[in-house]
Amino acid sequence: MKALIIKFFTFVITRNFIFFLNFLRFRIRFHESVKKPNQISIINTFDLGGGAAKIARDLANNFRSSNSLRLYVKTKKSKHDWVFEIQSKPYTFLEEILRREAVRKGWVEFTGFHAKCLLEDPFFQESSVVHLHNLHGEFFSPSLFKSLFKGKKVIWTLHDESLITGHCSCTLGCDRWQIGCGSCPDLTIYPSIQFDNTKDVLHYKKKWITELQPIVVCPSHWLANRVRIAYPALKNITVIPNGVDTDIFQPKEKAKVRALLGFPDKKKIVLFVAEFATQNPFKGGAILREIISDSTFSDVIFVTVGGSHESTYHNHICYPYIEDENELANLYAACDVLLYPTQADNLPLVVLESMACGTPVIASKIGGIPEIISHQQDGFLVDESTDFKVFRRWLLDFLLLNLHELYYVNQLARIKVEKFFSKKVSHELYKKIYNESIKK
Repeated sequence: MKALIIKFFTFVITRNFIFFLNFLRFRIRFHESVKKPNQISIINTFDLGGGAAKIARDLANNFRSSNSLRLYVKTKKSKHDWVFEIQSKPYTFLEEILRREAVRKGWVEFTGFHAKCLLEDPFFQESSVVHLHNLHGEFFSPSLFKSLFKGKKVIWTLHDESLITGHCSCTLGCDRWQIGCGSCPDLTIYPSIQFDNTKDVLHYKKKWITELQPIVVCPSHWLANRVRIAYPALKNITVIPNGVDTDIFQPKEKAKVRALLGFPDKKKIVLFVAEFATQNPFKGGAILREIISDSTFSDVIFVTVGGSHESTYHNHICYPYIEDENELANLYAACDVLLYPTQADNLPLVVLESMACGTPVIASKIGGIPEIISHQQDGFLVDESTDFKVFRRWLLDFLLLNLHELYYVNQLARIKVEKFFSKKVSHELYKKIYNESIKK
């Protein structure tokens, strides 16, 4: 009888112990499977090079102390430990054939399956908020949206027009996106395609993005209005201007920074900043090359940032991409004017950075630039953005301005950036969106 009682209690204790272990295992699995409310994944094509990369990197760096946060990129160029390159598996032979055929047929945006590896990434899967930036370039197919973002709040900051077109990242004056694309006038615009399938591509893109219902953030009202036309069913489109660090980008004594950089003190110096510099067709590289080669400006020094080639002109100083913002701020402060004959832009950081340093800007009157520059008050806008002669005339007129007129323009430019386009202002607005998304 005693042995029977012992067996009974042993059985009960064992069963309860097993039940307790299973309960613990369930609790652990449950908590592991629940998305962590303050965990945010930011995704961009690169972490260095271009305005989109700088904005995505700045946001990740600013909020990683208060949130569990990672920046995911297709190609990592920095050494930051909070930036993670998406380690995609190589395509099989059949997948590579299908990919090439899809690219040839104009479905280049739907061939980017690198991001599918995020389905196996624990941090990404546990994130409650995903913040997207630039995704084009055979990187992130819209067909992955449903599986990758299930149960997550999605924020999408647009840095170009790729969301509203069936092919290109910049419309360059083409309005066919308003009727759903098709009969594309230029298949060579990045990302280039060989076969016009733009109508179907835009149709499916709109379908999946409308189903996703992201919070769409546009740096300019110009772009926000275009998105509203293209996506009337999107419920949340907001404007957050790009911001710059006004503690780093600030006016400095020109003579001192010129001496530091080895620039002549008395010469007029014209600056141009863009990825690939004078070889960038979207930023007016061809116009700048013509101006540099113009004998009228033989006594003017031209400084370009973002290229990798040596100039053949005696008055042209070339810098590669500069990551160090303090070094870049010195260049802005050392120059007399930023010449920016861009052909396609949203709300360019280079214009804001130059104005923050008290260096006036001559820029094309396109995209969101008129939202930054008030013509002949804190800068100068050029209507004929493709005409070399017009930019030449504006630059000549600018170089003749007296010190009093320049001081007035410089001061107003600095004041405007401090008030409306500082990084502090921008990050406060993003913080509000992050907090609201985490609560939801």
